[in-house]
Amino acid sequence: MTLKFIKITHNYFLIFIVNFCVFHTRPLLARRIPTIKVLISKNKAIRIRSDRSIPLTLEGRKFSKKKFKGLTLKMEDNRKFMFFDKNKQKIYNLNNKDKFVVKTSDERGIWVGQKRYSGKLKIFVLHNEIFLINILGVEDYLSSVVGSEMPTKWPIEALKAQAIASRTYALKQKGNALYDIDSTNKNQVYSGLEAKTSKTTKAVNSTRSLVLIYKNKLINSLFHSSSAGMTENSQDVWKNAYPYLSSVKDFDKNNPKLRWQKRFSNEQLQKLFPNIGGIKQIDILNITNTGRVKNVKIQGDNGSDQISGVDIRKKLNLKSTLVRFKLIEDEETKSNNEHSQLLKTKLVDKPITYIVKAGDSLFDIAIQHNVNFEDIVALNSIKDPSIININQMILIPRKLGNNIPVREKILLITGYGSGHGVGMSQWGARYMATKGAKAEEILKHFYKGVRIKPFKRYFL
Repeated sequence: MTLKFIKITHNYFLIFIVNFCVFHTRPLLARRIPTIKVLISKNKAIRIRSDRSIPLTLEGRKFSKKKFKGLTLKMEDNRKFMFFDKNKQKIYNLNNKDKFVVKTSDERGIWVGQKRYSGKLKIFVLHNEIFLINILGVEDYLSSVVGSEMPTKWPIEALKAQAIASRTYALKQKGNALYDIDSTNKNQVYSGLEAKTSKTTKAVNSTRSLVLIYKNKLINSLFHSSSAGMTENSQDVWKNAYPYLSSVKDFDKNNPKLRWQKRFSNEQLQKLFPNIGGIKQIDILNITNTGRVKNVKIQGDNGSDQISGVDIRKKLNLKSTLVRFKLIEDEETKSNNEHSQLLKTKLVDKPITYIVKAGDSLFDIAIQHNVNFEDIVALNSIKDPSIININQMILIPRKLGNNIPVREKILLITGYGSGHGVGMSQWGARYMATKGAKAEEILKHFYKGVRIKPFKRYFL
């Protein structure tokens, strides 16, 4: 009898253990998937709505699980407020540091403007802006990132390489107070559920939790579109030198972003560089081993300046720093016969300064300096040409002799590649994948000396 009781007890114990393992393993695994806080909007007006008839839930100050289908938050005329679509007459004033949480049970997500997002949204009212942060599991986040960063028609191994690089990059950013990562190319592009496809989900799921590490720490897994033949050393773009971010051969020859040009008119350059009066001359002071511009000297009408390649890329909104500069005659100006008369009065250099003497007239001054009377009137904005005063300063336009038109110079920039050139080249990854390379081979080519391992907390 005692033996039978022990056997029964033993069986119940085994059943308990099996049930515990089956019903408690999934929540434990779910908790191991890190969440990420993504800044998706920072604006003075935000519109949030449900996808279908399933309402959203709002929690925060004055609200406890309030159901709604549409919500607008605004800042205008020094006032912060919000209202629900069903009751636009009821306005709720917002205070600085107010915060709310929006949740949904709808798998189709939450609309913010023209994009849908899974997970939940956190709203922060800070100073003069409304911050909207999407909080979700990093694996769900990556399914959209891969589709935002790479065309989904590309080979699956390239998408898998992007998934591992993006996962590593995202987890490396964790730990900030308000949000972990930006949704633009300041960090990595995240366009919500519209960028998620079955192929991007497959790329993420098949690489689930895999990250790039160097000496048991997550690497700074930077990537870019195209390096034009050779990727760049990190220390040649920024101050920090990372052994795994060293220059390697790229395979991105056949891509539409390999070579490009950009032009800037004199007027545009005057606006971009007002302190030195535009750009009359630009000289490259030094370049990296791969040919990227490190520093340039620019000369304008009012002075000169030195600027880094990174800063001039940002200033001129260039695709890369692998560029060369040339000042050329504007073809439109050269061929435009309608403005030939105007061209005769274009300034070659700064105007001459003339001080009016007793007995001078504008007509005499024009003859003396061999310029058109009308040009002096226009340059000095003179309303009545018959009246000028002794000791008055008059600007005299300079021009080429013999009525040869002066043609405006424009800045022509010829560039190669797209992005900072450090880390994985996305077009290079695509090429390697088309030639049969696996994701691991692609990643270990662009990130030297790394290992690929499932994520662990101590990697942070």
